[in-house]
Amino acid sequence: MNIYQEIWDADQSGNGVRPILATEDGDRSQGYVKVANSRTLSEPETRVLPEVVIPPAKGATYERVRALFDNYALDERSQEIETAEERAEVHELLEAVVDTAPMQVARAYISEETGTPVSRDRWYATLMELWFRRFNQGGDRDLSGFEHVFVGEQEGPKVQGYHFWYKYHLDDGLAGTIDRDRFPGFRDDRIVYLRGQYEDGQERFPESVTISYKWDAPDYAASRVRPLTKPKGGFFVGCSVEGLMALGAVRAHRGARAPKEAVINGARYDMKLFLDQATERYIRTFYPVYLGPAGAAPVTERAAAPGAAAAPIVAGPVKILAALINPAGADSGREKVTLVNTGTDPVRLDGWFLVDKMKNRFGIEDLELAPGIASTMLLPRNSIQLSNKGGEIRLVDRSGHTVHLVTYSKAQAQREGETIVF
Repeated sequence: MNIYQEIWDADQSGNGVRPILATEDGDRSQGYVKVANSRTLSEPETRVLPEVVIPPAKGATYERVRALFDNYALDERSQEIETAEERAEVHELLEAVVDTAPMQVARAYISEETGTPVSRDRWYATLMELWFRRFNQGGDRDLSGFEHVFVGEQEGPKVQGYHFWYKYHLDDGLAGTIDRDRFPGFRDDRIVYLRGQYEDGQERFPESVTISYKWDAPDYAASRVRPLTKPKGGFFVGCSVEGLMALGAVRAHRGARAPKEAVINGARYDMKLFLDQATERYIRTFYPVYLGPAGAAPVTERAAAPGAAAAPIVAGPVKILAALINPAGADSGREKVTLVNTGTDPVRLDGWFLVDKMKNRFGIEDLELAPGIASTMLLPRNSIQLSNKGGEIRLVDRSGHTVHLVTYSKAQAQREGETIVF
């Protein structure tokens, strides 16, 4: 199992946009990022990401994350003063990403590896703790993983963090879209490219870049920009905010113990992670280091069991709301699953399936869910089996994509007659 590739693929099915080489043509309907990976590029006006297309259908979480970019003090030694509006923006972002396809993959992986079901509320809290909880370290105050990785910080004359391709893209010519209130000194182009730092064929893989650059970093508190330098920095390209957060959450989760290396689209990466020094509970930084083409050295992964391949996960409005796993008395023919349509349009579910952990299927027939409406289905004998020893339930659409996945524990299933709400 390659959990990082699974998260990447799920993100590309959702709000991720495909990274391609600058010489390639992209599909505007699906979105793309052109990448000019080269050690020979040296002009200050070089655009490492010369063309970015994000379709309107994929734009929601980009808008949510963009709202947070001006919420932080630039100097990592400075105190953060969070307003009620800024707190609301954090929760709006988390609500927008918590149920997305890459988050479903990450959540299911952590549940499987820890042997503990992860409810939506628990997953939401986990993301908040890992990415947004503030901590002090080495004289620096009010630090957070989100600020460091997605926004960037100042340490003397240097840039610390700043590992989100979309933020770099905006700063490299579209910085005005970040600023709510412009003032003198803030230019649309805040990036001065210095050079590429590619080795061992990284130029062939548009999924990541390794570069040096200068950044005219906005100091909102002082109403000025500060020229900072990144001697060497890297980031994945094309993943959405939820995709990058899911990758980091899996890597950082102590119970899941995910591999330290990844293979993504044919390239190997060291998934660099540092946690806070005091508690090791919060992300300090997370970024990829390119190691070479896949096959140059093995990546430590657990082998998947025969036939264990699951349907790809995509995001969708229909969710598994609840299940009666262990009815009072005999279970067979009395188990129930409740679905809900969280979207704004009706969804016809004919040809969809519920699938259990053993890949047994129950076909859904003659069901249309109106917006905001839930429906409970009685599971017939010899369809899917909701094991009292713990398990999972997948909702699979007629194209074979998993649109929602939930897990439950043995302890939950032992509570006879109780409906489990996910």
